[in-house]
Amino acid sequence: MKLSTIGRGLALGACASLVLSACVAGSNAGQSGSSATGDADVTIGLTYIPNVQFAPVYVADAQGLYNDAGVTATVRHHGSDEGLFTALLAGQEDVVIASGDEAVVAASQGLDLVSIGQYYASYPGAVIVPADSPIATLADLKGKTIGIPGEYGSSYYATLAAIKAGGLQTSDVTISSIGYTQQAALAAGQVDAVVGFTNNDAVQMRLAGLDIREIPLDDGSTPLVAASIVTTREWAQAHPQQARAVVSATASAMNAIAENPQVALDATAQWDTTLTDETSLGAANAVLAATVPLWLGDDARSDGVQDLATWSSMVSFLSSIGVLEGDVDPSAIVTNEYADAGAQASSQS
Repeated sequence: MKLSTIGRGLALGACASLVLSACVAGSNAGQSGSSATGDADVTIGLTYIPNVQFAPVYVADAQGLYNDAGVTATVRHHGSDEGLFTALLAGQEDVVIASGDEAVVAASQGLDLVSIGQYYASYPGAVIVPADSPIATLADLKGKTIGIPGEYGSSYYATLAAIKAGGLQTSDVTISSIGYTQQAALAAGQVDAVVGFTNNDAVQMRLAGLDIREIPLDDGSTPLVAASIVTTREWAQAHPQQARAVVSATASAMNAIAENPQVALDATAQWDTTLTDETSLGAANAVLAATVPLWLGDDARSDGVQDLATWSSMVSFLSSIGVLEGDVDPSAIVTNEYADAGAQASSQS
């Protein structure tokens, strides 16, 4: 498979996991900050639609947290037809916010990737059903039709994880590829359930007036990792201080947002030009309120430290469902070497 083909497929999957509702044709890549030319300069890549879910990066940039950590950051949104990892592998970006499952799949194709920091502490995937649906548990999906964008990317992996968690086989359900039309398909009764994300799909459906329920995937047992801070092993090993700076400053921004959510909206508005009226700001507020807990996790504090056991389980799970093209060493795809040293020591004690 050619790298360009891999990149486009991964871009679609990552878009589904982070900013699904914004997956529409976009413009060329956009960026701010100084050019990444010096030893302490870092370019941070984001998918191509600005969104409040990227607020930690925007806030860390706007408030000078990256500078305080010792690096000059350039924030770069990808072009609309640019693969998720294309610029990273070409050296145009140093790190990228990307779904952990997508990184593992890419690594199985021979790409030199490693996750150096946690972005989402909790997995946001959920089965979404109408409020009056008889589906109350994942086991109740038996005999039902589940709508997903397609049999690729994070939504597909989450669907397979939900089926497994419900004690079912794929033959027990009908998986329907409906594109990015989950909201319309569910409202029209074309499917019994859809798989989406609590901080995006579910929020958008409620804002549209749909009466829905969410059946969450058990965060403690779901073998998937959502958005993470990903780079190449080569870059991380050559720039350990910059890697630590990106992880620590991004985590600090998450904690700052939790204390004062308005800073996230202010920083995001510099990127998302749609945040100009009460309706769009209200929607961004709703997405933000659902996203902050994902950043902080059970400890209500972000430190960038990753759950290595979940990463190992994810590699095994993705291998078992046949989406990996080669072996992936869990110890090579993720590391806490660049996360907060104190928090890391505490988590291992």
